[in-house]
Amino acid sequence: MKVIKYSLLIISIFFISGKLIAQDAVKELDKVYGLDQTLYNGKKYSFIVPPGTSGHQFLQAQLFSDGTLTLKGKEYHDIALNYDIYNQQLLLQYADDNFPVNFIEVSKAWLQSFSLGDMKFRLLQLEKEPQFYQVIGDGPLQILYFWRKTLNLNDVIGTSNFVFSVPLRDSFVLMNRQLKPFKTRRSLIQLFDRGQRQEIKNYMRKNKIKVKKSSDHAMADLINFIGKLK
Repeated sequence: MKVIKYSLLIISIFFISGKLIAQDAVKELDKVYGLDQTLYNGKKYSFIVPPGTSGHQFLQAQLFSDGTLTLKGKEYHDIALNYDIYNQQLLLQYADDNFPVNFIEVSKAWLQSFSLGDMKFRLLQLEKEPQFYQVIGDGPLQILYFWRKTLNLNDVIGTSNFVFSVPLRDSFVLMNRQLKPFKTRRSLIQLFDRGQRQEIKNYMRKNKIKVKKSSDHAMADLINFIGKLK
């Protein structure tokens, strides 16, 4: 029980300290949207990180940041979001009259898309269950990134704590509502018609495209270029 209480205390301190500086913005959000039942509809976020764990479960940072999301066709702007890629949950922070900081999992039943900074995500059901994918490109073809983390025991001798991995990325091309995986330049080029491969190869060489390191902007330009090939 002491361990559980300690974990809850640490998590409470982390979350409260991480966003107190933005409480004015959260209150302004409530003025705009009120307690919109579509927006504020989700389970309380209660993931407990084992004591002593290194790293965190989020894609970018522990702090919540302003983002946008679309629920049932309605867009909400400048709301405090974070993306837990270990549990695959989009989290929303808000304040109400009962508690200055609340954290809920945004309901996937109505969620269509969201953005964090320049990263745009969609909730897509392409396989068995809906999954969050970062969307790259705006043409007939798109690159989708699926982000995840693992939680493992620290392999350093003499330690016994857990460690979150760095963000891990699985890459796909979305073609005719099907996910086509790729890991290398060669495997990406092989996804397309033989008559297009040389043009794609030339474009990637000219623009120094490396599928594991190139920016989202560069990859968007690439897939938009491929989408226009005949």
